[in-house]
Amino acid sequence: MSQKTSIAFCLVFLISCSLNGQSGTDEPVIYPGGISLECGFGSYALKDNNISPERYEGMLPYYSLDWTRSHKKYVYKLGFYFSQSDDINNYDVSTRILNYKLSQGFLYPLKPFTLFNRELGLWIGPTTDIFYYDNNPEIAASGFDFTNSFAALISLGFRGDAIYPISDRFSMKSSLQFSVISLGIRTVDSVDDEQSGAKPLTFASGLNGSFNLGMHYNLFSWLSMGLSYRFELTRIMAWEDMLSVTNSAVLGMYFRF
Repeated sequence: MSQKTSIAFCLVFLISCSLNGQSGTDEPVIYPGGISLECGFGSYALKDNNISPERYEGMLPYYSLDWTRSHKKYVYKLGFYFSQSDDINNYDVSTRILNYKLSQGFLYPLKPFTLFNRELGLWIGPTTDIFYYDNNPEIAASGFDFTNSFAALISLGFRGDAIYPISDRFSMKSSLQFSVISLGIRTVDSVDDEQSGAKPLTFASGLNGSFNLGMHYNLFSWLSMGLSYRFELTRIMAWEDMLSVTNSAVLGMYFRF
């Protein structure tokens, strides 16, 4: 319940900023184009009933590479996100977690607004994502038996970004992204389970989402550094339930052109 509340709160925050803002007199905030590199480290918690109802947890690193191209009427984004750890544990049992996502989308600017006498830039738009999850616990098996759980989501979703310049060098940036409808693929035991391994999923039965909030500092006109908090949630309910939550601190370098 707390994870659903967090994503709902973030969405309401982005929307309320646009509804409560007033028309600004300054030039609108420009969405910077360029390449960004991010790495982070944070806590990871998992329950995957395809393996066990027990909770697994540990530290999970995070890496991302993004390319952004700003046009007059829209912003195009393409990103690759990757996480892997061999040290996610439940007492004496450990598992190897692998997550990656390929995402692309279009962001369209809203009308300019002011917040506390400064311009607030807001962009929203559709996204398409390919997400892959693999859970490979170190559990002894005999013969042809094996223990492994994987899932994939091919999704259409939504993204909203906000940029709030505090000064010429400092700015706050935030983004919220989540899947709306997906084609889901999941591990299925063909002997004991007659369910299909592929199903159409809705927001309620197959959700992959993230929220970022951080501060950026402009070193040069072409380079900035950033420190941010990242929250990620994956929830798949159409088969054996799977729920994962990640809270990470992320350091980034952003090359503008």
